[in-house]
Amino acid sequence: MVSFDIESLFTIVPFKGAIKAALCKLENDPGLADRTNLTPTQIADLLKFVLRSTYFQYNGLIYEQKDRAARGSPVSTVIANLYMEEFEERAIATATYKPKIWKQYVDDTLTVLGRDHVDGFLQHLNSQQPTIRFTMEVEKDNTIPFLDMSVSTNSNGLLTTTVYRKPTHTDQYLVYDSHHPQSVKRGIVKCLYDRAKHLTSKPSTISGEKKHLQM
Repeated sequence: MVSFDIESLFTIVPFKGAIKAALCKLENDPGLADRTNLTPTQIADLLKFVLRSTYFQYNGLIYEQKDRAARGSPVSTVIANLYMEEFEERAIATATYKPKIWKQYVDDTLTVLGRDHVDGFLQHLNSQQPTIRFTMEVEKDNTIPFLDMSVSTNSNGLLTTTVYRKPTHTDQYLVYDSHHPQSVKRGIVKCLYDRAKHLTSKPSTISGEKKHLQM
């Protein structure tokens, strides 16, 4: 198992490529006409306008962002995801050795590759676009983190999942005697239990996670 991560995703997503990827998705959406009277080209033009309307002020001067998605913009995550989906589909299709599993969310991926092909596949990814650089993390002790999950391989070769916490995690969320509403405090506990329920694949692990949350 290998995790490939992109360095500084938003700042390397080009406007032209992002708009092209979005337009392609719109043109292949059979239900688009049921949701809007706008054509795919019109929506792409509006998207171009939004992406090119990013300004900021620094030291009394006003700057315009001419290319790359802006950090903090609501549309940047969506556009980055669309662009990387198209990028990765093309990269996998042209790879000499294709991964057995490729799960992607924006700039994080979980991949299963033959050990002899890991370095070659990383080089292949980094050869697709000069501005896009991937780093990789290889499984350790049959386990690798992916998003909020810890993914492990059991003795039968099957993948199992549980909740992942970084080594720096402190288990501190909100002081109980703070002046937040009770609904917020209950919501935190419910969220943690829901996460354990949805991210944990083995009943025995769920039990251990519940004990952790109780503590």
